[in-house]
Amino acid sequence: MRQRLSQKPRPSPIELNLPKAEQSRRTRSLILETGIQCLVDYGYTQTSMHLISKVAGISRGPLHYHFDDKNALMAGIAELLPMRASSAVLRKLSAAKTIEQRLTTLFDIGIEEHLGPHHFAAMELLMASRQDEGLRNAIGPHFQSSEAAFDDWWCGYLGLMNWPRERLLAFRTVLVACLRGLALDNVLNRDPKGHARAMELFREMFLQFALHDKAKP
Repeated sequence: MRQRLSQKPRPSPIELNLPKAEQSRRTRSLILETGIQCLVDYGYTQTSMHLISKVAGISRGPLHYHFDDKNALMAGIAELLPMRASSAVLRKLSAAKTIEQRLTTLFDIGIEEHLGPHHFAAMELLMASRQDEGLRNAIGPHFQSSEAAFDDWWCGYLGLMNWPRERLLAFRTVLVACLRGLALDNVLNRDPKGHARAMELFREMFLQFALHDKAKP
């Protein structure tokens, strides 16, 4: 599942003249964002507290001040991931009024984001938690609460389809599963043109189905 992203410049050191509370907030944010990047670049197994402190350019002291161990840090990442929608994404979602616009917007955002670092970080955590009970217990509550909140938002946003809640949620499950599978396929096969064609077909098939079937009980 490893996907090497283009090398980013190292984040600027935390300014020492800031108030301590702000320094602490920025340090915690730096650790979490670095943890996400390490999950994407190195995978869960190779992502360690030592690696994160090295990549972030901070000592182990601040790292362990905010997170006791790797599971605690991964729990922080799991809590952060659902909140990473950009202002641009939120504006697109708010601008879509008709059900056709909303479906198209959702699909286009999903396609734009499915190869992004937050998507891959989430997949790394979910796959690793299958055989790691400690990790599963640490990240599980965060993923479950975010899923429940997103379920409510999703059903409200697509309420104009006149589908029962169970059908709307099943539709989301299939959509997310397909995006994860296509993202993994892109990493394994390394065929950008083939992947682009697959994404075009995926978009066409799902939109045609949803728009044709939107009034079905």
